[in-house]
Amino acid sequence: MLADRVSFAISKGYRIPPPPTVAARIAGASEIAFSHFKNLEPQRGLSMPSPREEAFVFNIPLAPARYPIVSIDGRRQSVVQDPGKAYLFDLTSRNEVSLEASYDSIRIHLPQTTIDCMAYERGLPRVGGLRADCLGQDDVVLYRLALTVLPAILNSVQVTTAFMEYIALALHDHVIYTYGNIRRSASTTGGLTPWQTRRACDFIEANLAADPSIAELSRECGISASYFARAFRVTFGMTPHQWITRRRIELAKSLMAQTTESLAEIAVMCGFVDQSHLGRHFLRLESISPAQWRRRRHPE
Repeated sequence: MLADRVSFAISKGYRIPPPPTVAARIAGASEIAFSHFKNLEPQRGLSMPSPREEAFVFNIPLAPARYPIVSIDGRRQSVVQDPGKAYLFDLTSRNEVSLEASYDSIRIHLPQTTIDCMAYERGLPRVGGLRADCLGQDDVVLYRLALTVLPAILNSVQVTTAFMEYIALALHDHVIYTYGNIRRSASTTGGLTPWQTRRACDFIEANLAADPSIAELSRECGISASYFARAFRVTFGMTPHQWITRRRIELAKSLMAQTTESLAEIAVMCGFVDQSHLGRHFLRLESISPAQWRRRRHPE
């Protein structure tokens, strides 16, 4: 698994405990790994050279960090990393950094095979590597993506497969046009057709207790995953993950109103991990807890 391999490599290279890491992928493509890269105890010396592979790493600072030495193929420089900027490293190079710094960032590990597979799936030409204008390019999009995925990395919230797929698609879309050799087409994505809308909704309703993915939904509609994700948002005004969550909440409300099942049982029946998972989403969308909502419907 990419997440385990990346976490181990970071731990070994930076002499820190294995950082929490999650992976996102679209069926048919390799994974993208997201790590919470944090250490508040500076050490002496340099990190071990990162293992060479055809992949790229984006370091997205969550707090300012000053690295006295950043060495790329022997060329050294001092780098101050600031939130709101993205620091791109090519892993075919020999990359080392000074450990005499405290840091808190999201590290995105993006294999070349993932870039190519996702481009192919979208009908785009092969992306010939990634390049930044400088080491520390302004990139508020990657910064916001990093903040969005952080709770999932820390396991403070449970997320759906559709959520991680949407993150992977959004990342790929931004990266290939910002750092790759692909030019964005002037054409825009329309919404789903009426039959695709019905097919997607029917599939979601039939699989709420499972974990319907963007890849599965796109196959049902006969279009690519990336096109489906964009068209779904045009049609519904929200991401597939957000729609699935709302439909699960509606199902939970129906079960609470019509059955005597416990909240724990209802949570699982609706596709939530557990009762607390249901409770967090219910409170966020309904501004009331499931138990309070049920009591109002069935006062004793």
